[in-house]
Amino acid sequence: MSSQTSGATMVSEFEAEIEAFPGRGLRKIDLRKAAPFGWTPAVLLGFVAAIDRADQTILGGALEKLKEEFGFNDFVAGLLLSVPTIAALALVIPAGRFADRRNRTILLSIVITIWAFLSFGSAAAPTFAIFLLVRIVLGMATPLTIPASASIAGDLYTTRVRTKAFAVLRVFEYLGLPLGLVIGGVVSQTLGWRAAFLFMGVPALVLAAVVFFVLREPRRGLADEITTMATDAGLVSVEVPDGQTAGNSVNSSAPSAVPANGNSQSKVTGPAANSIVVGSTINTPDSGEPIDVTHALTADYSNESIKERLKSVLAIRSLKFIIIGQMLLFAGFAGLFSWVTIYLQRVFALEAGPASGITGGVGLLGLLLGGALSSRIGDRGVGKRAAWRITVGAFSLLVSAVSVLIFIVVPILPLDIALFFVINFFNLLALSNLGAATADVIPASKRGTGFAIAQFLITIGSSVGALLVGSISAFVIARIGEGETVSALQIGVRAGLSVLIVLLGGGALVLFRARATFEQDAADALAEVTPGGAAPSGAVY
Repeated sequence: MSSQTSGATMVSEFEAEIEAFPGRGLRKIDLRKAAPFGWTPAVLLGFVAAIDRADQTILGGALEKLKEEFGFNDFVAGLLLSVPTIAALALVIPAGRFADRRNRTILLSIVITIWAFLSFGSAAAPTFAIFLLVRIVLGMATPLTIPASASIAGDLYTTRVRTKAFAVLRVFEYLGLPLGLVIGGVVSQTLGWRAAFLFMGVPALVLAAVVFFVLREPRRGLADEITTMATDAGLVSVEVPDGQTAGNSVNSSAPSAVPANGNSQSKVTGPAANSIVVGSTINTPDSGEPIDVTHALTADYSNESIKERLKSVLAIRSLKFIIIGQMLLFAGFAGLFSWVTIYLQRVFALEAGPASGITGGVGLLGLLLGGALSSRIGDRGVGKRAAWRITVGAFSLLVSAVSVLIFIVVPILPLDIALFFVINFFNLLALSNLGAATADVIPASKRGTGFAIAQFLITIGSSVGALLVGSISAFVIARIGEGETVSALQIGVRAGLSVLIVLLGGGALVLFRARATFEQDAADALAEVTPGGAAPSGAVY
């Protein structure tokens, strides 16, 4: 288990020495930087998520080829897309406890290696039963990475840039969705579906080695402690570009972090804004003065049972609504990406290659732009508007729901392509802000468990989304009674996708409920690393 003890010492007005990575000695941290460890860890974690998602959606791109070889209908196709995700529920909660208590980087490298060999196993499966079994085992391994990745991101990135950090994760994660569709569609059409699964295993092996040798295990609660230290030193609003080292001059137009009279006029943003009075005298530690930012809850919670940890995490009021909102969002997202290629093939008579190329390319553009703007929209509103990240997520889901409605009702290819771009843009905008909001309200010592609970329900949502679309499509086709004619297949897939409107719209309504207690819950989470443990009152806007 990673050490939770920090012997932080101020060495200048804006620098501190702290044990950031257990067993690697003290490291000098510039407290003015919101991301003092850079963005390489976020990118690596993003690649992990991308491989995961690509391996899931490769089925959607290769689905028609699989149906030709094994001979199954839309209902069985929905099961094939959903059963591996349902199997993931078995290990989600234990994965969260592991992420709270063990080395997370080693866990990631082991699981990614397992993914690679299971992908090879999918390619070699001689029968549908064996193929399904391999996919189920792969599905069970998938959730082991998500709580660990989210927990690491929460420990490396302070609340000022947390939306940006989770945007990087989400962009890479959901780049994996169109990537999987393209690989599944294009490779299966040219070389066969088995080649597509073989292709997926190689980058997974490479990534496992990179994660093992490059990604370092941070001390739990590290980012929250840095936030607290920077706040107490009056440095929260002063940001230094990642390329500028400590000691370099700050833009002369920026206000001084600590004026000569000892009074700070800096505006503190985020939940930490409630722990000091802006404009009041701040007691800045002298250089060389030790700071007590010891992770106070370690002794109290290290021996908690899984049940006790679940109960304490679920007691966070806003978290329950955030998780349910994400569950419905993932249900809609999974249902859309699992069936959109089939939709284009049936409604517009496209081949698998062009259909997956359109969905992959357009989805990629939407996700990239959504990720690029999510941090600008999400992080900049924090501390200025109440529960801003939740509000952004809720309105994004409303826009997505309306876009899906038009997508289905008006089947015009150029319009559907544009709407698919819009849906991906706003879904990624919602996902990035909701991921950061989740980290904001969960105490650092329980982030693994908190994200595991979120992943448990998100996994249910992901599995239900694809299954609902497939089941409704199969039901409608059967009710038409003409067999799998062109017309029946078109009506069936459009009817199946219509359920996404309800899922995304419902997610928006649930998220609005989370706004009431979000600010106080975020303040309570930050108080865990504040000496004395007293949570400040929620922000008043």
